[in-house]
Amino acid sequence: MKGLNGQRADFERRADELRDRLRHTIEAIDLRRQALVDVRSRVREHGAGVIAGGLLLALAGGAMAFALIKEARARRERPRGERARALVRFWRHPERVAPRKPSVPREIGRRILVGMATFVAMQLIRRGVRLTLALPDRDALARQSPLELSTAALVPGSGGRPSGQGPV
Repeated sequence: MKGLNGQRADFERRADELRDRLRHTIEAIDLRRQALVDVRSRVREHGAGVIAGGLLLALAGGAMAFALIKEARARRERPRGERARALVRFWRHPERVAPRKPSVPREIGRRILVGMATFVAMQLIRRGVRLTLALPDRDALARQSPLELSTAALVPGSGGRPSGQGPV
């Protein structure tokens, strides 16, 4: 029976350690939840970015509304003249009536630019999300590039976690 008491004490000690680790993990998750829900502090931290983003969205929305309104007004004012000019063009040059296909180099360039813009936008969004989700004491970790993060994960003795990271 004494042998079982020694094992029981080991099991209880190990269970206490696991409970402590679980408690620390839950506390860290709760801190992250509180940090995410606290919009006021996020706006205070990143106020300039929030204002710049809001102004950029408002400017883009205003420009789009202006362009749509201008196009709608122009379409109402000139339909008869456009139709008459289209008939004259058709009569003089029937081969030019169909819309032209864009040239291959121009289409390739357009697709490359759209791809690059999409890539840059995604990188900015990822960085913003990473900075938003970072806890205040881990801002330095969140600002690291993905390459630095993967290198830090390979540091021996860290258990696969970047250095400076707790039991989470």
